[in-house]
Amino acid sequence: MANETLFGRKIGLVVYNPQSLGGGGLDLSEMRILFRVNQSDIGTPGTSFIRIYNLKEETARKVRGEYQRVTLQAGYADGPYGVIFEGEIKQVMTGHESPTDSYLDVFAADGDTAYVNSVINTSLAAGSTPADQFDALSKAMDLQAGYVTDLPPTALSRGKVMFGMSRDYMRRLSETVGQSWSIQNGQLVMVPMTGYRAGEAVVLTAATGLIGYPQQTPGGIEVTALLNPKIQIGGLVRIDNKSINQGLSTAPAISPGRLESIPGFNAKIADDGFYKVLVHEFVGDSRGVPWYSTMTCLAVDPSAPDGQRVNPYWAGGPVG
Repeated sequence: MANETLFGRKIGLVVYNPQSLGGGGLDLSEMRILFRVNQSDIGTPGTSFIRIYNLKEETARKVRGEYQRVTLQAGYADGPYGVIFEGEIKQVMTGHESPTDSYLDVFAADGDTAYVNSVINTSLAAGSTPADQFDALSKAMDLQAGYVTDLPPTALSRGKVMFGMSRDYMRRLSETVGQSWSIQNGQLVMVPMTGYRAGEAVVLTAATGLIGYPQQTPGGIEVTALLNPKIQIGGLVRIDNKSINQGLSTAPAISPGRLESIPGFNAKIADDGFYKVLVHEFVGDSRGVPWYSTMTCLAVDPSAPDGQRVNPYWAGGPVG
């Protein structure tokens, strides 16, 4: 990470239909593009808002009437570059910012149809495992399996009927095995609640894109950095703890004037600077100033035993 170049913005935007992917789609990468992408580790779909400037009327009509999906890539010409959003186009609107500047807005959601409409109707035999349930749900939702950690091998003593909304069964499965589930760029992902994605942590310093000072809050450590597609939901970032601004409790029972760290009211600061990404927002303008990743993270102890590596929101004991 330290040797990668975070200069020379690069963006890729393609709208297409799934059945025509082999034959291409409509590449809008050369236009001015504004975007905001929201991702999290909960099941509800991630979303994107994309504004494309000064398209020809014919091109705007095509986007509005012919295409169903969008892929957005962002990063750097000689550095990290990759997909930051893949999803279904839900709304398209046109308008003007000035007499000379028109725009087309695309609102899209990641796995929205699978989340909203998918129904599972199947039976599993006695001896089936959580992995069998996951496979059945992935098939019912028509989603590829993404990052999935080893699920417990616990076998059912008798058969299981699965009939209902797929998202409800995914929620029950994730609670049973102690993992969070989400849809990330069209893939079904499961990460342990007390663990994280395997892989190298993205190091965030002033030299590698960290912007300002991370802030300790009750909901997590909030971090802003230069846009980086390598940062993934459930993955790790590493931050120098000296750069984190500690937060004060807002609990009404805390008397005014007490400036010390209050146990239990702010997310813990990790001893060695490792944090799991729970929420990630990409904001960018291909010809403007914004080009940021904003994250909310929880402290991680990679040396701890399985099941104890991620600190909960309300960790007991001192918060620093």
